[in-house]
Amino acid sequence: MIALITPTCPTPKATTETPVLISGAGPTGLFAGILLAKMNIPCRIIEREFEISPLSKALGIHARTQEILDMTDPSLLQEFMDQGFMMPNIHIYYNGKLAGEIKALPNKESHFKKVLYLIQNKTVKILADAFEKASGTKVDRGWELIDTKVVEGSSADGDSWVETTMRRAVVGTNKRAGEANQIFGTLELVEEDEEKRYEYEVVKSRYLIGADGGRSAVRHKINMPFPGRTRNVNMIIFDGILDTTIDLEKMNVINGNGHRLVAMLPLGEKDRVRIVFVKGFLEPEEFELQKSKPIIVEEFQQMLDDAVSPLQLKITKVNWLTYYRVNERRAQEYSYKGRIFLAGDAAHVHSPAGGQGMNTGLQDAYNLAWKMAMVINGTAPSTLLNSYSEERTAIGDEIIQLSSESLEGIWAGNLIQRCVRRVAVALAPIILRLVANRAPKMSMLGLRYYESSLNKSHKTQKASASDVGAIGCRARDGPLVPFLGRIDSGHNSDSESSHISNGPTDTSGKEGENRSNNSESDEGSNYDRHHSRTANNMTSDDTVRLHELMAHPGVFQILVFTGNLWKHRPAAASELVQSLEHYLAKWRSTWPSSGSLPVESNENKESLRPQFMVHVLTTVSASEAATAAQFLAARRNVVGEGKVHTDVGKMLHKRYGIDAAAAKNEGKGAIVVIRPDSHISYRVRGVGQSAWEDVHGYFESILI
Repeated sequence: MIALITPTCPTPKATTETPVLISGAGPTGLFAGILLAKMNIPCRIIEREFEISPLSKALGIHARTQEILDMTDPSLLQEFMDQGFMMPNIHIYYNGKLAGEIKALPNKESHFKKVLYLIQNKTVKILADAFEKASGTKVDRGWELIDTKVVEGSSADGDSWVETTMRRAVVGTNKRAGEANQIFGTLELVEEDEEKRYEYEVVKSRYLIGADGGRSAVRHKINMPFPGRTRNVNMIIFDGILDTTIDLEKMNVINGNGHRLVAMLPLGEKDRVRIVFVKGFLEPEEFELQKSKPIIVEEFQQMLDDAVSPLQLKITKVNWLTYYRVNERRAQEYSYKGRIFLAGDAAHVHSPAGGQGMNTGLQDAYNLAWKMAMVINGTAPSTLLNSYSEERTAIGDEIIQLSSESLEGIWAGNLIQRCVRRVAVALAPIILRLVANRAPKMSMLGLRYYESSLNKSHKTQKASASDVGAIGCRARDGPLVPFLGRIDSGHNSDSESSHISNGPTDTSGKEGENRSNNSESDEGSNYDRHHSRTANNMTSDDTVRLHELMAHPGVFQILVFTGNLWKHRPAAASELVQSLEHYLAKWRSTWPSSGSLPVESNENKESLRPQFMVHVLTTVSASEAATAAQFLAARRNVVGEGKVHTDVGKMLHKRYGIDAAAAKNEGKGAIVVIRPDSHISYRVRGVGQSAWEDVHGYFESILI
């Protein structure tokens, strides 16, 4: 039951302004703040709780999320790597015995091969520190949002803004008398507690991001419908320390007595686990009756004993113990009057099966922040923000469906109970096929935005029937070396006999050690991350990944695939330089970026943050196109300014659906536009003048 009684407050003591107000300092709100700060947009994050919750909550960080963290700030991902651990193997128990082991298979789509595990309070601490570093401000804790609305401007200017009223307890906390200590359920906005004093503030902002969880005050105050269903699966969630002979460093699934399921996930601390206990099914009235009686440790211990016998799981410490009811709901829209936006659990909730929740929220922020920054900076029309709800509601539906299928197939025990009676040899292939079929979606690498006002196919060129490099797909990664590559000793870089060595770089040291455990050989190419991240300090010995070159939040990346064009038409190199110089200058003058981006250089000065970066990818070596090599090496030596890289093993040409071997004339090759959240938004065949003009037309269609 939801009580929406707005407190009667005295005249606010303060009125402040900020471009963006973010309600909620969980992972979604913090990541949105980090992204905005990196794009030079001031924002303020408010959070009702005075301290970071100690509850473990979300755990898994999928491959796609690792990619976006890395492209946002490599040091940010490194913090997660240092504190987290990779997904362990899964042990399956039946009749009190280990029936089989399922290996945690690496995905083949990303440099980041496995799920990274880290308890949410550590995730929040890392993100909060990163927000403070990026913005120079801290999360404003203790503030409770009690009202928000969009205020329409006068008829003269026709503008609007968001007006948000919030309060903070002067003494004590914001927790009200009789309020349940649970993180799931409905929201209650009630009158002030007696004998408690509050301070009030009204915040005027251009935009408000509601990232305040499943019981979102923002969603309630704008009366946004939250349709969906409540599942009748009856779960208990436990976080604590166990005494047992079971290997707690593995993920363990116990098919218990009475068709009960016990799933245990390690939390990275000795003997500490998360237990998801599925104890059957309850009708809504039965669940409400159960919830009214607080669960006690002794009662839960008896449930475990009954379910897992003859195995033993003795509870020695409890951090968190709660009943949990699965809700599958999605806000009708993620935006309200073009000013208020919902993200994370405020926009969508579903079962914990598959660990998609926090990842989806972080990717909501990744989709929204760059659009909001461009509009605030004046480099895009406000209509660009319409694509946020359009794109992310579709993803929300897909994730809810995926988690629902996982719940029915695994957490409810149906699949395992059917299969686990078989010997482990027969069990493993069945489970592995299931995992393989769902891997791209479970890792969130296969999620795609489809054609829209932002993602456009070429007007006359027929799109490929294949999904390889298609519009809306994630920008795929791959190894690159600077065009001249590694020159053998005794050869001059201008010599036609020079050739490229594509061997792996030296990754000695902590970063290389940490990353190597998460990086495996990919399609025959063995490559690792390199220490160097800055454009100006790359040498001919550097091997990089494409995503490393794209580690600039808020920037459109233009990939120019030339294949072996210069082998057949060396003069095309100079033609290409003229085109990219002309259009790069034209785009930057038409849509100038504000703010500055630190760049390491001899002068150690700052330069304007680029809005557009161009990367040229070729499959020919210096010996095959010496004239082009000399010309381009002299003119294009800064990443993002048209610097040329060799596509190792033609891998990226293949991954973007481009025939490298056929690029013998101006009509071959391709230009691919990667939007700031690293999804393909436009592509055109050819690299000549007409192709560049088409790309310019695309930018005009979305930015004017």
